[in-house]
Amino acid sequence: MSQHKPYTIINNNESLWGSMYVPLYPKPKKNQGLRTVLFVSCECGALMLRDLIAFETKYPDLLNIVGVVTDDPLDPKARISLKKRIWSQFSVEKRAELFQNLINTSINDGISCYSGAVKTDYFRKIFQEWNPEALLMFCYGQKIDVAIYEFPIMGAYNFHPSDLPKKIGAGTQPFQNAIQNGLKSSPMVIHKVTELIDVGPIVGVSPQINICLEDGSYPSSILTLLDKITSVGGWMGVALVAELIKIKESGSNSQVNNIDFEEIMPVDLKQKLYSPAVNDLNEKYEVPLHPMLHKK
Repeated sequence: MSQHKPYTIINNNESLWGSMYVPLYPKPKKNQGLRTVLFVSCECGALMLRDLIAFETKYPDLLNIVGVVTDDPLDPKARISLKKRIWSQFSVEKRAELFQNLINTSINDGISCYSGAVKTDYFRKIFQEWNPEALLMFCYGQKIDVAIYEFPIMGAYNFHPSDLPKKIGAGTQPFQNAIQNGLKSSPMVIHKVTELIDVGPIVGVSPQINICLEDGSYPSSILTLLDKITSVGGWMGVALVAELIKIKESGSNSQVNNIDFEEIMPVDLKQKLYSPAVNDLNEKYEVPLHPMLHKK
């Protein structure tokens, strides 16, 4: 007996590829909270989405996730640099699993999820209806245009797993670039989104994250680097959103220009980041939750 899916799939030729997944039970509309849209994919994007859903659940008057956009790694028409990006490291079956898991995470919180082209009038109308004050991007494959990244009044921010301050790792292969440059560690970086990929003003840099095995060599799979460096992305996403909310509550709508993650990250989290990598791909390097997500 087939199970009914908890969402409706809307297909429209104007999306060029992909679909809109609309929950059968959308979360109640509200006027409170920082209106936020996430452009995310893969496990790291799902991690940040889960952490921010947990944030909104705990502080419903402070955050309002109004929409999610993701890569479609299954539609052959999708232009997401699939062969150049981390998607190329996964089997078709794993791509389908990651794609569905992210859709489910969004839908289960009552949030619509879109997987089509974003540089279209069709999506711009959707984005304007969502009316976000902030946009957060993590492991997202499409290049976005000025109509998208300049729309959120409090800024558009990308999370990138490479040492951008050293001019290393911009683009589609940050992990390969880290190894080619002989790096033993690499940070997670938040930067503002501009027309040029991964070169916008840097907002925050995590402490250095050990990307080597205990013997100093590199892991056998770059998926280990993906899991390890991006493990702190959810924590940093919560920190960024908390800073944006603080600004909004002060009566301003200005953007975040700097977060000192070296200063605000607790010792136990830093120790986790400093620990060696392992070759076990089941190890996801789970880090402690951001303090704002702790149960009171």
